[in-house]
Amino acid sequence: MGTSLDDNVTHEPDPRDPRGGETLEDVARAKGGVTRRQVLVAAGCGVAGLVAGGVLAKWGVVSDAVASGRIDIATTPQKMIVTDRARCSGCQRCEMMCTLKNDGMAMQSSARVRVHETYFFGDSPDTGEGSFGSCQFTIKSCRQCAEPRCVEYCPVHAIHSDDQTGARVIEADVCIGCGMCHEACPWGLPKINPLTGVSTKCVSCGRCAEQCPNGAIQFIDWIDIAQECIDKGLVSTVYAQGR
Repeated sequence: MGTSLDDNVTHEPDPRDPRGGETLEDVARAKGGVTRRQVLVAAGCGVAGLVAGGVLAKWGVVSDAVASGRIDIATTPQKMIVTDRARCSGCQRCEMMCTLKNDGMAMQSSARVRVHETYFFGDSPDTGEGSFGSCQFTIKSCRQCAEPRCVEYCPVHAIHSDDQTGARVIEADVCIGCGMCHEACPWGLPKINPLTGVSTKCVSCGRCAEQCPNGAIQFIDWIDIAQECIDKGLVSTVYAQGR
């Protein structure tokens, strides 16, 4: 970002901190980034509090947009993933680029991010959405649940959290293609690749966001959100709390 964290963070030791005032910048240098837990602990609120406090407004995430269903939010320890239905044109470029990166081919049926399922009518014909209605399109992707049903119901334990990203990933060598992850997921998001017989799901690689021509998908680093917390006066010093 244009402003250094040092411009806003005091380095004076806080007597309440036994480590002598370890700042956000110190943590970022030492650990290669700032995590969701560190930001939320420092801010003293959850994601809803960040929205209400205007911290996420620069990314278009405001209370009215979230309440109306236009904006959807998912988080991993490393990223906040924001989708904006008002910006989605239904071009499905995200699906193509997702599979080109992860499968080496453009194959809509195995895309980890999906628009085509609601393209014509929305979630159902009575919504008045999709290309035959309001042209509002729903972007579906893994919610990266705190207590993922896909992990719980996988009979061979093929799904685990990636150590670096925190995203739930499927081990292709272990997966038996039974489809239990798809059935267990409340949104039915893991899908069996018809060519490999192995389940696939979003691994938060961010390719969809990079290639969306309208900015309908954003992967936001928690360190950038932490900077906004500082700029808004929500916190003045952020300590290393671990994940």
